[in-house]
Amino acid sequence: MERYVVNTDQETMNEVFGVSPTSSSILEPNYNAASGHSLPIICSKNNRRILESAIWGIRAGGISISSIDINDILENDTYRKSLETNACIVPMSGFYKWKKSVDDPLPFYTRIHTRDLLGITGFYIENNDTRNSFCIISKKANVLIQPIDDTMPCILNPEKFDAWLNGEAEAILKKGFDDFALLPEMTVVRVPDLVNDVSNNSPELIQPIPKLREED
Repeated sequence: MERYVVNTDQETMNEVFGVSPTSSSILEPNYNAASGHSLPIICSKNNRRILESAIWGIRAGGISISSIDINDILENDTYRKSLETNACIVPMSGFYKWKKSVDDPLPFYTRIHTRDLLGITGFYIENNDTRNSFCIISKKANVLIQPIDDTMPCILNPEKFDAWLNGEAEAILKKGFDDFALLPEMTVVRVPDLVNDVSNNSPELIQPIPKLREED
């Protein structure tokens, strides 16, 4: 998981997740969210959903890790403990994937056209002297995304938001995700190469463009 988009407003955030920002800066649009950026996450504290900003990417072995596969999470006691106490939901409008089977990787944007925001599985690490950091949990890609990349983020059904945040995250991962039900609602489109430069941040990045080459 390399980049994603989060572009929403207070009303939609409250409608989808039942949370409101404490600062308007939390919901500043980011059309090219990358590791190291400060981004919104939803967590549970004292049985209450909280919206806060955190840094995307946790430190492990001297490197920053932005996403971890389900199986690696379940096989690591430290990560499993983080899931139990620090599960979070990462709100996003959609996410980017690059088709790397060609010499010049092609960027694609994926969203669910029936949902204004997706709730993506994740967990956060508490940092005493700095802002908390978070990591996204990924899985094997479904049949729509597989021609582009072999992984995708885990997308939660809204009815599982509470369970995910309140101690049942590991059970949800073990049960798996119903990708088949999402397929009719998912859209994958080719987008401009502008997204390759992380300094670019505008709605133009998610505008569909026609196929440019046969291998698109």
